[in-house]
Amino acid sequence: MNKANKIYQNLLKRFGHQGWWPLTPKGKFYPVYQTEARTSDLSNQEMFEICVGALLTQNTAWSNVVKALVELNKAGVLTPQKLVKISFSRMAGLIRSSGYFRQKSKRLKIFVKVLIKRYQGDLNKIFSKPLVEARKELLACYGFGPETVDSILLYAGAYPIFVVDAYTRRIGNRVGLFHTEDYSQIQEYFQSYLKKSVKLFNEYHALLVQLGKEFCRTKPLCEGCPLNKDCAYYLGESLN
Repeated sequence: MNKANKIYQNLLKRFGHQGWWPLTPKGKFYPVYQTEARTSDLSNQEMFEICVGALLTQNTAWSNVVKALVELNKAGVLTPQKLVKISFSRMAGLIRSSGYFRQKSKRLKIFVKVLIKRYQGDLNKIFSKPLVEARKELLACYGFGPETVDSILLYAGAYPIFVVDAYTRRIGNRVGLFHTEDYSQIQEYFQSYLKKSVKLFNEYHALLVQLGKEFCRTKPLCEGCPLNKDCAYYLGESLN
């Protein structure tokens, strides 16, 4: 078993299934975690909620995104058709908790306009395309970088693509999986050493986030970490 797979097994044993992506049940306001990673049968509304969440989570904690999603749900506007109609100022107010709310409002407004104009609000028209083509189209959206796009592709579109975020970079470099900050190189590492599975990539990314929150913080809490026996940082090993 290679080190990437060994780390996954250790994290899964310690934290269990994470149930990402949290989604809002019909008639409710608050997103809830799933009993297991869903890789299919998502409705267009659920896929759209993931897209919005992926955009709002830029440079902020998920807890702040939840507050924004709750406000959007309470206002009854969390659909492409309704968001495109509300004013910029109202949208900014609803998502204020997510931070950078004016910037994110602009990005979200542009995204829903494109979604309606090109795809009639139907995300399946994007996700029916090959991965490379769908990724290219989403990356062309204003304010959508690789992490945001790959989160959408993995969690909403069910494409086997590994999401790289700050936790992935930090943990991977510390434990000694790689020695780079480059998004594409890190993504290629995981996609080379792991089975190309939507469910696996979904769960692995969520587990890394959990580890980053509990143990592998900016100032790490190494004692008790499920990876410390294999961690180059903890063992004082050089990555060179």
